Amino acid sequence: MQDKTDIDAELGRLESLLPGLVAELPTEDVLKAFAAEAESLNAHAPAEHEAYIARRINCMLAAAGLVPGETEGEPCPTGIPPRAADR
Repeated sequence: MQDKTDIDAELGRLESLLPGLVAELPTEDVLKAFAAEAESLNAHAPAEHEAYIARRINCMLAAAGLVPGETEGEPCPTGIPPRAADR
């Protein structure tokens, strides 16, 4: 995955998986299942997009109540679709 459009599409897919995982699995299993789904994206991310991907994933997990709030003082976008907020 080299291009930001592809990265955003994969992040959207991952985000859409979370509600189902949360509904079906215990928290620790949700995180493991999500990490497995995100492995390909993280493994093949261009260096210039690694921080963006990490922030988006952390925001997804925080919004789902799976990890503590916003990291490193960077607020997660609210009220705006994440892809639009990060452009």
